[in-house]
Amino acid sequence: MNRKILSEVRVVDMTEGVAGPYAATLLGDMGADVIKIERREGDWQRSAGRGEPGRFGNPQFVALNRNKRDIGIDLNDAGGRGIVERLVSKADVVISNYRAGVMAKLGFGHERCQALKPDIIYCTVSGFGQDGAYAQLPASDTILQAVSGVMSVVGEPEGAPLRVGFPLIDMAAANYAVQSVLLALYGRLSGQGGAHIDVSLMAAAAALMCGGFTEYMASGRLPPRQGNQNSLLAPAGAFEVAGGRYITIAVLRDSHWKKFCAALGLEALGDDRRFASNAGRVGNRAALHALIVPLLKSKPSEYWLERLRAADILCGPINTVADVLADPALAACLPLLDTGLPDIARAMGAPMRYNGDFFAAERPSPAKGQHTREVLAEAGYTHAEIERLLEAGSAFVEAC
Repeated sequence: MNRKILSEVRVVDMTEGVAGPYAATLLGDMGADVIKIERREGDWQRSAGRGEPGRFGNPQFVALNRNKRDIGIDLNDAGGRGIVERLVSKADVVISNYRAGVMAKLGFGHERCQALKPDIIYCTVSGFGQDGAYAQLPASDTILQAVSGVMSVVGEPEGAPLRVGFPLIDMAAANYAVQSVLLALYGRLSGQGGAHIDVSLMAAAAALMCGGFTEYMASGRLPPRQGNQNSLLAPAGAFEVAGGRYITIAVLRDSHWKKFCAALGLEALGDDRRFASNAGRVGNRAALHALIVPLLKSKPSEYWLERLRAADILCGPINTVADVLADPALAACLPLLDTGLPDIARAMGAPMRYNGDFFAAERPSPAKGQHTREVLAEAGYTHAEIERLLEAGSAFVEAC
């Protein structure tokens, strides 16, 4: 496998947190030369989470920042900004996820970067876009899960709205940003020049909910909170089994209904007219559950999964992260990679197999300012110039 397909592409990564760093890392996975610009205070994600972060950041930072080099820059210093200008002039892509207007205040808005490199691909990941009444509001995955409507559909039907337990919108926005950058790189090959890209968390969240938004615009019906049941199918959702564990089951087609009944030993239920169609089963969900829920609780998950899978019914255990990693068959599906770090040996990589292989961590997540001297030398600064920049505080190296 050629892991360095984007080896001729240089990315200036001016991001912090989740969405921007992960987008840059995915490009690094594909072989791009990613240079992370880190201020002296550091990317806040380094210290987020539980426990003290190590020199290379906490597990979240490690997962989001592999395959890039890190240069420490004081962006409030004229010398530091001069370094970034030189890096941008030699780059193909600039990615940022600061609040709208911040890059321009720093001297690196789209127009300035385009002046430095006419065919630059300039990609911002923002909360609410670059314009409009909400553009200046601070944003995060948690806030956008609320504002976008995602939380309104998560939780029990009569319960409170709930947050998805990982940065769903940030991760989706990162992937949309990478798609856009790859599109722009392809467009540049055909003579279309650079591009100005913005992926907002708001738009990313709405795109994830495209079915619910479209149904509301077409019918006026709001997508409901479904709890552990799929509102469009029955039976479909989470069911408790013996031992307090849960499995999930989904009967997609009416042709599967009688197979499901046979797997449960309820052949007579297959002929019940109330449940002959999916619409009937959805409409009579309470009556259906009254019949199948007690039965499912009577046997362990292994018993039901074996019978349901034999009947070709969609089903699976509701696992924890530990359960997934302990299952060799599931672990074999995953892009687990070696980080090369002493305290965090493995991390989850990008999910794409390319010519049969997942991407590797050619570089572990960097320490703050780890590659400052190296990157400055590549940018054409002499040894004496580098030392003067470090002495002046325009740039800095890692604190060991």
